[in-house]
Amino acid sequence: MTNRVSAGAWIAGAIVVATAAAATRVDAQRAGGTAAVRTAIEAGNKKFADGAARRDAVLIASAYTEDAEAFPPNSELVKGRPALQKLWQSVLDSGIAAIDLKTTEVEANGPLAYEVGTYEMKTKDGKVADRGKYCVVWKQFNGQWLLHRDIWTTSVPEARK
Repeated sequence: MTNRVSAGAWIAGAIVVATAAAATRVDAQRAGGTAAVRTAIEAGNKKFADGAARRDAVLIASAYTEDAEAFPPNSELVKGRPALQKLWQSVLDSGIAAIDLKTTEVEANGPLAYEVGTYEMKTKDGKVADRGKYCVVWKQFNGQWLLHRDIWTTSVPEARK
């Protein structure tokens, strides 16, 4: 008995190996691309947090696309940068002096990405006024990643009545 591989089997094996190698390259490129996007998103989050620390709702709103939408808890949809500026000004006026964001997941595909994370809103004295989780759709516009859809929900239990 000879140990020979037919030409067809050899070609099929070569195709499987080439396909696996190409898939590995695509996965590596996606991982590298996602890492770059995550870095850009974390920079956007820093801008957002800096706006809160400076009590600057204009700076916070500039982290969003012009036609962004936010879905705040216990509230109606907020659409557009001017409305978002008003929303965040009201948050700052309520006594919030710091917003800490922690990214737990990022996935990117073309000019869109999503981010999942947790947040804490703190008062001037450092007390946690609210904490919860969020999901943001980011959109790349003119080479910059901006918040496009923003939803967050509190993890603080409702006060007993």
